[in-house]
Amino acid sequence: MSNFIVRKVAVLGAGVMDAQIAAHCANANVPVVLFDLPAKEGDPNGIVKRPSTA
Repeated sequence: MSNFIVRKVAVLGAGVMDAQIAAHCANANVPVVLFDLPAKEGDPNGIVKRPSTA
């Protein structure tokens, strides 16, 4: 079995579980790209701009 080095992660969706997966990768110092569909109403970047609950 060979070692596998993760250089970058892409997460499709920004729901509760997807955002947590992206956060875990980011906390492990792995660059993350988070993709999600824009909202039909309001700011299309609302997920990114919303305040953290932590």
